[in-house]
Amino acid sequence: MSSDWRNILLRNIGRSLLFLILDKKNKKIINSHHLLILISVLFAGCTLKPSVKIDERRYKNQTVWEQSNPRINKYVQVYSKNNHVKSCLNRASSKRYLNYIHRVFYKHKLPPELVHLPILESCFDTKAKSVTGARGMWQFTRSTGEEYGLSVGFLSDDRLNWRKATHSAARYLKKLGDIFNKNWELALAGYNGGPNYMKRQMKSQGTRNFWKLKLRKETHEFVPKFLAMLIVARKKYPEMYFQGAPRAWASSS
Repeated sequence: MSSDWRNILLRNIGRSLLFLILDKKNKKIINSHHLLILISVLFAGCTLKPSVKIDERRYKNQTVWEQSNPRINKYVQVYSKNNHVKSCLNRASSKRYLNYIHRVFYKHKLPPELVHLPILESCFDTKAKSVTGARGMWQFTRSTGEEYGLSVGFLSDDRLNWRKATHSAARYLKKLGDIFNKNWELALAGYNGGPNYMKRQMKSQGTRNFWKLKLRKETHEFVPKFLAMLIVARKKYPEMYFQGAPRAWASSS
């Protein structure tokens, strides 16, 4: 029986009990036992709503995001033992970054798991800077940032404006998804190593299977690290992990 029908039934039972319990002549409740029954039924009827516990929610299309293999499991063990994922999610939660990022990515019809990419890229540090010069929460290089609408100059740098950079990241990830035909392992590797690098490697090695490609170390480890972080975040910190996620992207387990 659906939750809506249960609610209707319980409310009707509650009304029926009310008429049975009330004395029509003096309008008084007959006894405390009946009162207890009435309160219990009415309370159940009012509060019984379809709901999903936060730690039971799951994003749809889990083939990529919940897969397991030795390369992923190695990092699951690492991130389960340290506080890196927790620290990053704490920062995102306290600043409410995920609420905004989810809205932007939803408009671009991107997988919701991608909103957590900054855990790996910058730990949600809006001022982060890499040794190669990538900047901001989404770690844009100057050339890629400018290609996707970010102004980079001596006095100002839009890569450090996390809202603007989020829109650019959504467009970039959308483009990568199109380039690699929604193969998000390849798209993520392209985010790290560049789409042209990935296309050359796929062509020279004759495969589109990310797990069979031999890539430079950082890109080779980028995808298993990210997938491991997602697994740890979902399992250990579900309330922060699902913060701001639209209902359309979550379903009960």
